[in-house]
Amino acid sequence: MKNEINTVGLFSGGGGLDLGFSASGYNLIYSSDIDSYSCQTLRNNQSKKPYLNEHIVECADIRKLTGKEIVNKTGEKVDFVIGGPPCQSFSVFGKRKGLEDPRGNLIYEYTRLIKELNPKGFLFENVAGLKTIHGGELYSSLLETLSINGKYAVTAHEYEVADFGIPQFRRRVFFIGSSDGHQIPQMEPTHTSPKSLFNAHGAFRTVGEVLSNMPEPITNWKQEPPINGHVGRKHSQRIIDRYGSLVHGERDHHTRINKLDPNRPSYTIIVGSDKGGGKGHVHPFQSREVTPRESARIQTFPDWWEFSGTGRHIIRQVGNAVPPLFGALLAQHIKRHIFKSELVASYHDLLHLLEIEYLSNGNERLIQS
Repeated sequence: MKNEINTVGLFSGGGGLDLGFSASGYNLIYSSDIDSYSCQTLRNNQSKKPYLNEHIVECADIRKLTGKEIVNKTGEKVDFVIGGPPCQSFSVFGKRKGLEDPRGNLIYEYTRLIKELNPKGFLFENVAGLKTIHGGELYSSLLETLSINGKYAVTAHEYEVADFGIPQFRRRVFFIGSSDGHQIPQMEPTHTSPKSLFNAHGAFRTVGEVLSNMPEPITNWKQEPPINGHVGRKHSQRIIDRYGSLVHGERDHHTRINKLDPNRPSYTIIVGSDKGGGKGHVHPFQSREVTPRESARIQTFPDWWEFSGTGRHIIRQVGNAVPPLFGALLAQHIKRHIFKSELVASYHDLLHLLEIEYLSNGNERLIQS
């Protein structure tokens, strides 16, 4: 697909939306994030695939960016803007301070740049918990703010990404703005929870399908892993024994993470605090936490996507990201309804483009083995 829709990525992080939109035929001309490891990740992967073009990656605080500077640096008119300001201030896992948290105010910096760039449309992603903060007042205010005095028709839809073939339960809300005044319909799920999870047609994708062919991880970041980021934590025998005693779906009360069930999608990949942290869930078959690369697979990052940094740097990039495969599906939906394109790829087309491979009968093979 020819990349013709000039797109700016803000709060790009580890590149989930950037990768998904690029694979769907959008022309990334500029990406930005405040985190140096994320910016290096974006640079690491430029030109790796035909749809990943060379473009400006600027490591900067959004409060210091202007639309005029972005246009001057790219020399291009901006058609679409994508991004998800930090969600910790709105997450149900956090203190839910909303706009009282400085990170919450970055929403208005994002809106300011939309106004200055004047694109045909934009995508704003955040946690579903945003809808209930302050009794829904924040949500209503945000819809009004994003409309920029009525210039954009703004549609908000909440999605469970597992309903779209992502092997993870992760609920997010997406605001889509369109300058042509049209509301964007909700996407229809491609996958559902059937009576039998072994049904390869339309069934949820599962942890078993994702992790079944992973090589053994190493535990030393100074060594070269078999796949970028496939480095595990060193556990004491006490932790190994405790993880080994868990049944699938059970939570470890000390680390407060869950043992993954190979026959179900993963629990949500989480980030940790601003000071670091961020643990993977417990591996379904081994007495250890999953590695950052295994978490990236659960998020549908292909193995060739190279993350910068070590443990906590990578897991923060992975945990903050929109799953690239879901981003690609949403990009196709937007392309059809805002840009009136008929060149729309299917779920399986996008699997091929991103080089994501799932076993169609992975669950059965794992259980039999």
